[in-house]
Amino acid sequence: MFEDLDEDLPDLLVKLRGKASHKQVAEVAGVRPIRIRELESGVDHPENLKTLGKVLKAYRVRLGVALPTSGR
Repeated sequence: MFEDLDEDLPDLLVKLRGKASHKQVAEVAGVRPIRIRELESGVDHPENLKTLGKVLKAYRVRLGVALPTSGR
């Protein structure tokens, strides 16, 4: 679970990329390599959400959300 999205998401992306280069991931995801670097370093860009979707699809990773349940 992410506690701090600004810190945890870039860390996850770096780990998912492993030994692949930014260029290799960008080619598979269909984005520019600079966009991968921006996501991994937390730099804001108007296309970040679209880029994130493409990158996660390339990594074959889906994000999920856990909603709190009532204690009733």
